[in-house]
Amino acid sequence: MSKNPEPSPAQSLDFARAAYTQWRTAVEADLQGAPFDKKLVTRTFEGVALQPLYTRADEAGLTHTAAQPGAAPFARGYSNSGYTAGTWEISQEIGGARALDFNCALLSDLMRGQNSVALTPDRAARNGQDPDVASASVGVDGVSVADATDLAAALKDVDLSALPVHVRAGANPLPLAAIYIAQAGKKGTAPAKLTGSLTGDPLGELAEQGSLPTTLASAYDSIATWTKWAEKNAPALATVGVNGASWLEAGGNAVQELAFAIATGVEYIRALSERGVQPASIVSRLRFTFAVGPQFYLEISKFRAFRLLWSRVAQGFGLNAEQSKVRIHARTNRWNKTVLDPHVNMLRVTTEAFSAVLGGIDSLHISPFDEVLGGSDEISRRIARNVHTLLSEEFHAIAPVDPAGGSWLVEKTTDELARKAWALFQDVEKHGGLAAALREGYVQKLVTTVAAEKDDAVSKRRLGLLGTNLFPNLKEKPIARPVTDLVALATARATEIKGRRPAAPQAAATDVDALVKAAAAGATIGQLAGLTAAAATEKITPLAFKRAGEGFEALRKTADAFAKKTGARPKIFLAKIGPVKQHKPRADFSAGFFSVGGFEATGKEAFETAEAAAKAAIASGAPVVVLCSTDETYPALVPIFAGSIKAAKPETVVVLAGMPADKAVVDSFHAAGVDEFIHVRANVRELLAKLLKQIGA
Repeated sequence: MSKNPEPSPAQSLDFARAAYTQWRTAVEADLQGAPFDKKLVTRTFEGVALQPLYTRADEAGLTHTAAQPGAAPFARGYSNSGYTAGTWEISQEIGGARALDFNCALLSDLMRGQNSVALTPDRAARNGQDPDVASASVGVDGVSVADATDLAAALKDVDLSALPVHVRAGANPLPLAAIYIAQAGKKGTAPAKLTGSLTGDPLGELAEQGSLPTTLASAYDSIATWTKWAEKNAPALATVGVNGASWLEAGGNAVQELAFAIATGVEYIRALSERGVQPASIVSRLRFTFAVGPQFYLEISKFRAFRLLWSRVAQGFGLNAEQSKVRIHARTNRWNKTVLDPHVNMLRVTTEAFSAVLGGIDSLHISPFDEVLGGSDEISRRIARNVHTLLSEEFHAIAPVDPAGGSWLVEKTTDELARKAWALFQDVEKHGGLAAALREGYVQKLVTTVAAEKDDAVSKRRLGLLGTNLFPNLKEKPIARPVTDLVALATARATEIKGRRPAAPQAAATDVDALVKAAAAGATIGQLAGLTAAAATEKITPLAFKRAGEGFEALRKTADAFAKKTGARPKIFLAKIGPVKQHKPRADFSAGFFSVGGFEATGKEAFETAEAAAKAAIASGAPVVVLCSTDETYPALVPIFAGSIKAAKPETVVVLAGMPADKAVVDSFHAAGVDEFIHVRANVRELLAKLLKQIGA
């Protein structure tokens, strides 16, 4: 929303202005003694306390709010006209390990709304290795591209002068740059007409993979060579990439993503400056990539905080306001996307994309709902593309300039994120910069700590994933997607490249024109990398990537396998004792608790006595029985119920719905035969995994 004006005299007469203290008093009365901070304040993994109400007082002392859109420090965006002068690029990533498959999908999507090409070569290509050398990396995380012939197939019938093309080129961008420029030349497109990016990002690749096929110094040499050439020949191309998304997708938080992205950018400016590239030229060719997380307002603030912080960084390198502007790409994150009930992913990406647009990004990838299933089909890609259209045409996100500006919540959290990220960035600087911090394992440790906190929250269902750890659909039919046989692909690709690889070319590492000529003559990625990169390696502990729902997905997979083997799902028996109001709350909780692990709840009848409930539980044959009643009735019920079951079928797992506060009571229930307790603080995933194993699943 825009800045809120002071109320007019007429408004003041109609509505008496209430003070925050009055509101707080009224709310605390409604809470009836429950702690305000515990009930109404949301604490994020970034350490930000989101308040239930923000007022003008929260804006006091914030310096960035005085600037208009398009004015430094650019929290409100780089343009004073926002998206009214032109919307963000629809830069959808397209899966497919084979160039022909990529091209087929790309051409279809370009005819249906996509206006930008996002090409990620596979790990072998990004590492400067041919398919017959790096068979384990062929088709991994991208398209297999080994020479100009492959790139020609991937970009067949694409007018390179008509739309931006973005290529993630690995640590050493020169091999892919030479092939791309050579292919553009064959299409009759001069380098000066190329737009988009072909970026080197050695620190991003190092953090993600844990190793580089060359040294950082050699990679910086190559990026400097490529940037100098592009400055003269392809001025519209970005040449330096900063992948901040990996930090969030490895389980980190928004503060870490901001701080480490900024630290990466700073390291690149320093390294390239030492190699004769001016800071202004470097910054103008930087392209930052961020993942968009699920916290709607926090993510809006994140992009605003980044521009604010980067303006400060640029100023430190002696650049003026105009020179500080960089390109910002966003992608909806993979961390919270699920294989189970995957259509829920459509809802997740819609709110995430909305955050990114309100945050003022330049280009955006919105994940198809089946992205984490291993591949997307035409329908899922279309649905994802349509979200762009919904945001621009139906939500009218392009009409207001900086629609989030003036929101006290957004402005306050922008400031909080910026302060926290700047402090963390300075901490990384004290460790010698990001490269040194990576070698030390320092930043990995920070991310791992937050990832563990998130994992614990998911496991205990404090952080919900609809359809996965909350409200699962046990009758859903899995969506099958064709999986590429990477072993067969690597074998076929190795044969292809061996059959057409030319004699080793001759070219100086700093002579881009000679490299382009060699690429046009058929030189492969591996041959070009051999000319441009030092034959050495850089190794660190890589980031660990694990989606939030993987643990619960594994439980369901185990339960499904059990059902296939035995003909029935693992069962629990709900032993409900007493009238409805006595047993229903915990019976409902128990059914939901076990269903996320693939268990089927049985036992529709309620019982008046513990003896009757125990008899029915034994007769059900369920390997797990759950006693559902109240804390007040448990002392009388538990000894009879648990004792009867253990006497008849000692292997049966007896579970109590609830957790007594008194340890002595817990111990007495254990002694009576209770094996487990389920409650809102329980680690659901660990307990269900234990029980599945215990019953032989």
